[in-house]
Amino acid sequence: MKRTTLSLIFLFCTTICGFAQASTKLEAEKATYVNCTLISDNKYSGGKALEITEENAKITFTYNNSEKGKFAVYVGYDGLYGDKMANLAVNGNGSSFQIKGQGETTVGIFFMNKGNNTIVITPSWTWFRIDYIRIEKDNSVSFPFNISSSPVDPQATAIAKKVYSFLYNNFGKKTISGMMTGDMSSANGNVIQHDDVKAVYQASGKYPALVGFDFMNTTGAYENEDWAKSYTNDVIELAKDTWQRGGIPVFTWHWRDPSRNTGEFYSDKCNMKITNALKTDGSWNTSSTLYQNIIKDIDAIADHFLTLQNAGVACIFRPLHESSGGWFWWGREGAEPFKKLYHLLYDEMVNVKGVHNVIWVWNAGEYDQDWNPGETYYDVVSADIYNKAYDYSSNYVLFDKLKVLTGGKKILALSENGPIPDIDKEFDEEAVWSWWMPWYHTWGGGYVNQTSKEEWTKCMNDERVVTLEDLSAGWDAYTDIKIRKVERQNSQAIYDLQGRQLSEIPRKGLYIRGGKIMYHTK
Repeated sequence: MKRTTLSLIFLFCTTICGFAQASTKLEAEKATYVNCTLISDNKYSGGKALEITEENAKITFTYNNSEKGKFAVYVGYDGLYGDKMANLAVNGNGSSFQIKGQGETTVGIFFMNKGNNTIVITPSWTWFRIDYIRIEKDNSVSFPFNISSSPVDPQATAIAKKVYSFLYNNFGKKTISGMMTGDMSSANGNVIQHDDVKAVYQASGKYPALVGFDFMNTTGAYENEDWAKSYTNDVIELAKDTWQRGGIPVFTWHWRDPSRNTGEFYSDKCNMKITNALKTDGSWNTSSTLYQNIIKDIDAIADHFLTLQNAGVACIFRPLHESSGGWFWWGREGAEPFKKLYHLLYDEMVNVKGVHNVIWVWNAGEYDQDWNPGETYYDVVSADIYNKAYDYSSNYVLFDKLKVLTGGKKILALSENGPIPDIDKEFDEEAVWSWWMPWYHTWGGGYVNQTSKEEWTKCMNDERVVTLEDLSAGWDAYTDIKIRKVERQNSQAIYDLQGRQLSEIPRKGLYIRGGKIMYHTK
């Protein structure tokens, strides 16, 4: 489900020259600003600050940098009335930052050009003050990824291990294309005829390798309605067809109120609370109706995964998504109840029901340290971010923050997005996501149209983007790249990253030759 996050629509500009070998401070009152109030108070740097009380407030600095490179950007702020969130973008690449009391925070590490760079601040929440921004050359050494070569489920099926190996071996080298589905009225068991998937083909001439599905109608107050059962049946049949064509089905679950008091999943439309199923000591009240309903719902989802498991299908699963936002009931009470529910869901599916065909995804925000369910409970950490239409940013700041959040131990993915990231920007800005997945085009979503046909065609026809056509040989033909590299260590034959022999070196992208992964560009 779309999360309204960064608003990166910015105006105004003031120019300040800087040489960021050392720290450079830019006072907010010297910036150009709109819908802000200038406050005079000696507690602020320079004796002034800008107060933001309007949603459409904007502050822009134009910073004339002496060199190109990576720079840390800090913000001095005053939160006034409690904790807040705000947004900062450098040359259109944005990140949110937290405001807690009065102080300074690191927003992130940004690429800056030699010459003019535009830095813009806008509010997510209002009623705070911006004192200054500070820019400093980033001389830190990026730590390497240290990702396990095996999935977290020690009993993962052989085919699930193949899927994980595929994600693991391609991470940082290629991005896998994806597309979410919504309306099932076009579902006939043929995934490439589904309206959402077909929209990508019509825009690019290629089909996405990952197809997203939702268990949103599988449980809850409507679970016995014919339309709800039909929706889930269509989803399962399309998932099977996706797999048979060489693709990977990806599942999310908009979990409808387990109490059955409503058929909703949004916090503002139901009163569902995880703590209502807990005892006073924090343990599960297994005799309560709510707990039993929770288990019933989890088992219903598990049964569908078992159906796919028995059919030889492996899947990616992103449960309890966007929890820290609080807009879904599973996140309304904070991190601890969420983690307790996540652990219950994982344990019930894996250890009780025997679901072992799933690659697990924790859907995180950049400040979700307290929400981490534990590294043994997920294989991939993902983010949801909706840039404005035709903004093909790589979102490298968020990529770096998720890497730090998980200590470089997990694969990183974009599980929901609007426009797709430009593949050149992903590589140039060192943010090669494992996959991306625009939200559905049907049901009035229109997300395919947030990327131009030119950009779709460019990215989907780039060797560094995996499409369904690249996987048409199917999973029986897939072999771990690492094994095949050793076998061909002395060979000059050319292979793609799926281990298939090529007749010539790709025009642009990565390939294997002589047992080494190589990069070629023209």
